Amino acid sequence: MGLKKGPFVVADTVSVFNPYGGTDAITLAADGDFEIVATVDVCVTQPQKTQVSLDSMAQIAIETEENPTTFEVTYEILRNGDVIATINDEMDYASPNLQRHTNFPNFPILDNCPSAGINTYDLKVTRVSTNFAVTNIFVASRSLKATVFTL
Repeated sequence: MGLKKGPFVVADTVSVFNPYGGTDAITLAADGDFEIVATVDVCVTQPQKTQVSLDSMAQIAIETEENPTTFEVTYEILRNGDVIATINDEMDYASPNLQRHTNFPNFPILDNCPSAGINTYDLKVTRVSTNFAVTNIFVASRSLKATVFTL
């Protein structure tokens, strides 16, 4: 008897208790700062018969000296260092208290026929532009999950 063929899942997940600079939170202090915040490796043996469904989430938290404020973050999914998908997220918001805000963008994509061998998928977050009053942008809890389907 062989193994049952079906989808399999690979995931990288980090949970952060305090999104405002707590343990495991990543600080994007200046415009242009970026970080790879999650990574998964997927082995592909039959590229023409393989699909990889990628689901990602990154909790974005900001501190600002001004209310309301605007900020922009770019999320990219990379395969083996090459960008395969990008989302630009610009937020205009007014906070009821503490000039803090959190956002949980979800970024699902489907990669058809990836290369044979080990494919490394990364979730990259970049602080694009903010007004002067945004002191820090934090990437807190985050996840990158790859579900691999063989057709």
